Amino acid sequence: MKGDGGFNVRNGIIYVFGTINKKRHRFSTNKKATSENLRWIARHYWSVLLQKLERKPEKVETNLRDFLLQTLELTRRKRSEFTHKEYISKVERLIMPYFENFKMADIKPIDIEKWQMKLLEKYSAVTVKRATNLLSMALNKAMINSIIPKNPCTIVEKICVTHKKQEPYTIDEMTQILDSATGWFGIFMHLAFTTGLRTGELLALKWQDVDYERKIIRIERAIVRGKITDGGATKNHNRLVVLPDYLIEKLKAYDSKSEWIFPTKSGEPFKEGHTITKAYFKPLLEKIGVRYKTLYATRHTFVSILRNSGVSKDFVAELAGHSSEINDKHYYKAELTQEKIQAINNVFFSLNLDDRAQIKAH
Repeated sequence: MKGDGGFNVRNGIIYVFGTINKKRHRFSTNKKATSENLRWIARHYWSVLLQKLERKPEKVETNLRDFLLQTLELTRRKRSEFTHKEYISKVERLIMPYFENFKMADIKPIDIEKWQMKLLEKYSAVTVKRATNLLSMALNKAMINSIIPKNPCTIVEKICVTHKKQEPYTIDEMTQILDSATGWFGIFMHLAFTTGLRTGELLALKWQDVDYERKIIRIERAIVRGKITDGGATKNHNRLVVLPDYLIEKLKAYDSKSEWIFPTKSGEPFKEGHTITKAYFKPLLEKIGVRYKTLYATRHTFVSILRNSGVSKDFVAELAGHSSEINDKHYYKAELTQEKIQAINNVFFSLNLDDRAQIKAH
């Protein structure tokens, strides 16, 4: 010992300590307590302490907003730009208004439960769960970096989210719709039922995506809430789907007068599927007496038809771009063989969809 500093041994390792500007410091030297090292540290502990202080890293920012945004920035490669902006929006709209005056170390499980209850007064359980996941991701990173002792989100009871099973259109309902849809909307509905594309993927189709020779359509993008996105960790907008034989000539004969296959009157794509649902789909269903089950249900109809026709689950998932497959496959590398393409054509040929593709103009 010497003055206001010194050294000691713990678990066989030498530590140095001292008081500077009334603040106590203690560091491990990472040296074993051998007789030679002990003799050396007895003469140099003060200089070692000062060196440790000079090398001490800056304190990690513990402001919750800054740490949340920093965590998102460090993980942004895992998601699309659109999703990244959505996450930032959730931080500002859903998390920070409640936790603005909290320090991370002061957040308790009961605070999170109160926050969730407040959000549930205005938002769905799905939205609140996603906001909680964002908060938990940041607090978990803070725990790993020894900024807080534990992540309080892991103790809070999980929010129960119930998903209502999406009901597909029956084959009779599908044929009624395809018999009645006309013009560009007729082609739109045929593609919806026979490719299983998400509504946003249909809206984002360009003529350059269609390969008539190979009888495929390349899915490279989607329009989500008015923005063009190429997907991310949970959705795959980068894959191939089969273009049924019976639609090829109909699609060739259709001129949208735009680079987009289904543009608005201005030549630009629709910003959201709700516009088509309200202006075209619901009026058509009301006219022909078919119950509305959402436009997205055409995708579930496609999956149901293929699965009930004996098409393998893996191939259906490949065509539909199901999220569970995204981390395991790059769909442009998934080979759409002639046998696979013919299998899809056989399914829709058996439904006599060719007879229903005599699409009339408006």
